[in-house]
Amino acid sequence: MDGMGDFSEGIIMEKLSVKNIISKIAAEETFEAVSSDYSFTIKIDDYVPYACAAIHNGHQFRKELWSNCLHTAYNRWYEEDPETKTMVATHPIVITGCDSRFEYDLNRAPEEAVFETAWGK
Repeated sequence: MDGMGDFSEGIIMEKLSVKNIISKIAAEETFEAVSSDYSFTIKIDDYVPYACAAIHNGHQFRKELWSNCLHTAYNRWYEEDPETKTMVATHPIVITGCDSRFEYDLNRAPEEAVFETAWGK
């Protein structure tokens, strides 16, 4: 197991490939993990018929994209939803996005998910 700290909660999570995450789900294991590419976290405490998602909780933004973005880190943070995970954290199944919505916006169709202009800025 390769651990990664989730510093917002002080929890050490497993780092797993998507294939391993799917295997754990298929076996109905309870677990908490970060994807091996750090794009999302998942927590399953109990298998229930719903899941909560905080898709824009993250602030990660690849360094190679910095020159394409005129926003400061604070301006990006202002348009992201950094506390949405907190709102759903007590639910039994929580999936949380770690990447900034300025990298790609999961609320939009694929052809509109990468911005030229974001929120009029």
